[in-house]
Amino acid sequence: MAVLSEELRESLKKPLGKAGSLDRLMPLVKGRKIISVGDQATYSLLRMGIRPHLSAFDFRTMRGPVSREVREVLEKEYPRPKTFKNPAGTISEELFSAAPALMRGGGSILIDGEEDLVAIPFIFFLGKGYVVIYGQPGEGCVLVSSSSAGRGKIRKIAEALGLAPLRD
Repeated sequence: MAVLSEELRESLKKPLGKAGSLDRLMPLVKGRKIISVGDQATYSLLRMGIRPHLSAFDFRTMRGPVSREVREVLEKEYPRPKTFKNPAGTISEELFSAAPALMRGGGSILIDGEEDLVAIPFIFFLGKGYVVIYGQPGEGCVLVSSSSAGRGKIRKIAEALGLAPLRD
């Protein structure tokens, strides 16, 4: 388990890509596969008629449970998600190592713990055919592409935590 220091967590509070409403961000997707991280981001995409290639969620939002409607939509859309443990403030080495295969295969991931930092492995391994969309409090959603400047920050964090060698 890689534990992020408070300093590293604080550095991640700024969006790692383009922030805004999904309506504003969707034209930037341009046919790439979407990896959504977060219950609200995934739910909002599904409500727009867009099914992400890969979705990660934990049935929580803003430190509390998601609404019954959000949970029911996610459970209906993703009846058999793969489960990964990821305690608060950490990045699971198992999830980090599995990220490339998960990205190729698609589907859904239920996080047992906290999914706030789960975008990190997917941004680290992001290729040209993919984008990551995650929720950002006060900003709406954030879209990270392979050319986003925030990827450099993620690479440095992964290296500092000893995760970078964990490749598929």
